[in-house]
Amino acid sequence: MDKLKKALKIFGKEYVGVMSDILRKSDKIASRELIESLKTRVYKTGFDTSYTLKVIAAEHLKYVESGRRKGATPPPVAPIKQWIKDKNIGLPDGAEYGVAKNIGKNGIKPLDVVNKAFKEVQDGIEFRRLEDGAADWVDDLISERFKGFSKKGNITFK
Repeated sequence: MDKLKKALKIFGKEYVGVMSDILRKSDKIASRELIESLKTRVYKTGFDTSYTLKVIAAEHLKYVESGRRKGATPPPVAPIKQWIKDKNIGLPDGAEYGVAKNIGKNGIKPLDVVNKAFKEVQDGIEFRRLEDGAADWVDDLISERFKGFSKKGNITFK
């Protein structure tokens, strides 16, 4: 395995760790399913000239990440019922319908966890560079080779 791929695997572990921390601090966990689903995968792209780091997560990360617009169709009731149970909120049976209707009417504010986590990890790299005087090889490779985010949230390194 070449150095960049190894560095990206190390970076990916730190990245999903920071995402987990942000989700915990924002109280966006009930069953821990979302946090436990966070993983990264590194693969070659661009005719083997680049690497892509893909975040793999439970499907509902997209709603935590992007929120839900006001006036949208209400979300399915079953996950809300499970969320009420997991959070031990103590609402009466049937309350999940009102919660779903309220979410449809008012929306959900986006958390933007993907970008926040990436910025936090990048800031950590820069801090370590200043603190140590000599950068770690992983930090060097990640900083030098970062190219950008795709529309799907994948990160490209070249």
